[in-house]
Amino acid sequence: MKGVFDFLNLPSYQIPHYQKFNGGYYPPIKKLLPQKFRDFSQAEIHKLESDLEMTFNWENGR
Repeated sequence: MKGVFDFLNLPSYQIPHYQKFNGGYYPPIKKLLPQKFRDFSQAEIHKLESDLEMTFNWENGR
């Protein structure tokens, strides 16, 4: 939850009790997978950027 609060730029807050879901271990994704996804969805990304008149700068691998 700390990561969520940090991402949303919210002050830290201790939740008294919450149930964890999907708390298992997940192997890291393959290094090429993000680039493959960007290549696959490049047209949609450019359309979204055009529609929103924004640039997301997803090309740098972040």
